[in-house]
Amino acid sequence: MSRPPTEKKGPSLQEALTRATRLLEEVGIDSARLDAEILLGEVMGLPRHQLYARLHDTLEKKPLGRFKRAISKRSKRIPLQYLVGHVEFMSLDFLIKKGIFIPRPETELVVEAVLERADVSKEVKILDIGTGSGNIAVSLAVMIVGARVYASDISQKALRLARLNAERYLVEDRVSFLHGSLYEPFEGLGLEGHVDFIVSNPPYVPEGEWKALQPEVRDYEDPRALLGGGEGLDCYRVIVKGAPRWLRPGGWLVLELGEDQADGVEALLRGVAELGDITLVKDLQGIRRVIIARQREG
Repeated sequence: MSRPPTEKKGPSLQEALTRATRLLEEVGIDSARLDAEILLGEVMGLPRHQLYARLHDTLEKKPLGRFKRAISKRSKRIPLQYLVGHVEFMSLDFLIKKGIFIPRPETELVVEAVLERADVSKEVKILDIGTGSGNIAVSLAVMIVGARVYASDISQKALRLARLNAERYLVEDRVSFLHGSLYEPFEGLGLEGHVDFIVSNPPYVPEGEWKALQPEVRDYEDPRALLGGGEGLDCYRVIVKGAPRWLRPGGWLVLELGEDQADGVEALLRGVAELGDITLVKDLQGIRRVIIARQREG
């Protein structure tokens, strides 16, 4: 009497991770193992640290299929954040969608610079130029109870996502999302001369460097959120020149910088008589990543 065929057992989580890691490494992804673990965690509904206790468990057919599809997409250099649909920023979880600028850890320095200088005993008026997913605006609204944030972007898609992120943290009544370029959306709101902080992570990639960017950035993120003209300084020129009109006396301008742009942006700031007290902040790699200036009083 013949035995009935036994159903083929799926791979263990460890085996699936090993295969996925090898595939991602073959296409040049430096964080291959980490990305594989994050994607498997999403498929399994588990945080990464819990995967390690279950590495010998069998990965069943349906989750295995979802994991393979996710790894296939990542192997095409689709950003990990677009695949999982969210990203951590300032210990908050932000929704993210394909084509919208992905928040980076170094941008947290912009938020931290504001938190160090804000007078939380009163209302704090903030302009966020180029808000993207709303990560800076929403973080500041969450962390400063008296914050009133006005956030602009040229992308309606980005603004819709930013509103969703504000709603997730119940700050939508204190963050206004406005469509348009640079300072233009803030016209007519009576904010001139009353703003405590102008913050921005503007487009700063020089046009000549576009083709050399990683495929994840070049092929999937919105070029409008990245390209800053020939030297990468086009948006900085407008923001710096316009800042004195909007800032109150003693108000602050806080800008993220591209890797080699500190000198150029500092020169722009020194060319505006109303701005002083210029400070540069380095990131963990020692790169001058944020520049801060203050509106002179009197």
